[in-house]
Amino acid sequence: MAIKSATLYLWIYSGNFDGTNKDVNAPTYTLYKEAAAGQNVINFEIADLVSDYISINFDGTYETLNQSVWVDWKIPRTDQNNDAILPLIQGSGLAYDGYGYFKDGINPNLVGSSQLMQSNLTVYVPLGENPNIPVFTGLGGASGVSYIKGGETIYSEEYDANILFLTADSTEITADMDIYTADMTLLNEVNSNQTTQITSLASPDEIVIVNNNGSTTTVKIKYLEEAKYIPQKVWFVNKFGVVQELWFFKRRNESISISKESYKENTIAITNNEIGYSINTPTDIPYNFKAKKSLNLNTGFVVEEFNEVIQQLMLTKNAWTKENSQVLPIVPKTSSLDYKTQLNDKLINFTIDFDYAFNEVNTIR
Repeated sequence: MAIKSATLYLWIYSGNFDGTNKDVNAPTYTLYKEAAAGQNVINFEIADLVSDYISINFDGTYETLNQSVWVDWKIPRTDQNNDAILPLIQGSGLAYDGYGYFKDGINPNLVGSSQLMQSNLTVYVPLGENPNIPVFTGLGGASGVSYIKGGETIYSEEYDANILFLTADSTEITADMDIYTADMTLLNEVNSNQTTQITSLASPDEIVIVNNNGSTTTVKIKYLEEAKYIPQKVWFVNKFGVVQELWFFKRRNESISISKESYKENTIAITNNEIGYSINTPTDIPYNFKAKKSLNLNTGFVVEEFNEVIQQLMLTKNAWTKENSQVLPIVPKTSSLDYKTQLNDKLINFTIDFDYAFNEVNTIR
């Protein structure tokens, strides 16, 4: 059956899946398309539309961090006779503002068989600090995690990841525009924040994630004691669309670049019927100061897989660092990366330049 047109009704919202924050009569977007001549397929590209509704505001606290939104869609279609094509296309999903690489193909599954939401399986943290590792624990996500130290399990946690979108039931209850399945009540209390930052106070050597297919993913934790420099923590949004931690252990350099404009001021004055000027009064008056601080950080020696981590850091939309108990936004300034290997480079260290993402002189009025 040849398709003539399709209309996409798209809802984007956060909070519980019960639709509390969704107005069924007012879609976030309504898009209409007609099939091109000779084509029987209509494509809707929604990535940029959804991305506009994902704003990650991070203050160093994971408990209040929301990194994803619900996306619901409904697509009625018509054929060449303007008759409705059944069944109606509809569905729901959870969206992160992530990305794939060209080699991954169209619409890659970023999580895949592992629910670990970062690319590196080795994590470096200062001695005395706790690792924070993003793991997808929501619908169809990881079912649990174990903390290992010295080959022994310290303790384990389980997640309610066995709640899935079920499609086996055929019973449908229709109310206005909504269609509910018998299983939808299971999802009502599920919040859009489906990422857990797993951490441990017991300094584990390994964290073993139990994936939803029964396989496991092991993350090795290496604790470093830095005697000379103060380690610097950086957070950034990685390719999975979630906040990831990265510690820089070695030398830190800080600089500031200042620009300004100036104008000439006439300082001639008449005093006691005499014309003159004060040599203490400037004639060049500066204004419109712009002060941009920069930061240069070194990772210290890391494994080869950090080539990918640094690449994602350079591609990030958002990054932060902590200074004097304040979490401040920064922007990676380094724009090129030489991939390093232990064979060629022996010891691998990455040096990254950042700009603070604000004017040092407060210009917010």
